[in-house]
Amino acid sequence: MPVSKRPQRNAAQLDRTSTAGKVADYLRRRIATGRLQPGDRIPELGVSAALSVSRSPVREALMQLAQEGLITIVPYKGALVSPLERKRFEDLLHFRVALEEFAVSQVIDLAADAEIERLTAYIRKIRACAVSDDLSGAIEADLASHEFLVSLARNELLTRAYAEMVNQLRLYLRLTITHYERMEELADEHAELLTALRKRRKALARKLIRVHIEHGFDAVVRELE
Repeated sequence: MPVSKRPQRNAAQLDRTSTAGKVADYLRRRIATGRLQPGDRIPELGVSAALSVSRSPVREALMQLAQEGLITIVPYKGALVSPLERKRFEDLLHFRVALEEFAVSQVIDLAADAEIERLTAYIRKIRACAVSDDLSGAIEADLASHEFLVSLARNELLTRAYAEMVNQLRLYLRLTITHYERMEELADEHAELLTALRKRRKALARKLIRVHIEHGFDAVVRELE
């Protein structure tokens, strides 16, 4: 009996997919840094011209961002940056706390010391961004640190769920981080967590990750009311 083969995508399809991914990354960065604000319209033609690409990969990128919750596609209006909503923020935060508390428990049980030590590079990056007052860089370094931490839990479903949630978080993280009196505090919280992970103190690590995620929560909720 012949074995059925999965259809192979041609070079043009692969190139278009790659281009759509780059367009999506470009738009995510603009949303995360506040260059695109909630409610702003994202015109296909404008993005196409700015990046010198055809409208097809732009359309694919917008569909991807809509699935992630970063934008909303409205009939007769097109793609709009999704509004900031209190209920959405609360749901994301509680979901994130649950995922990351589980993640740190798994990391303490499963990760090697050398793997945990790799978190120091992310802390250095956050501190460097604090020195240069680079808010966008601090957000990206913070997210990268958490994504790496989750990957150390060695749970494919957890990693996938976290990846899907992270892009939606970008809408809110910029608000949250502005409630640190000093951006160095962000790095300090990561350093405290790293110490707890090194010492394999599970209860403390779970508490620290929760406090870190909830930093600025009440202030942001008031802004969204």
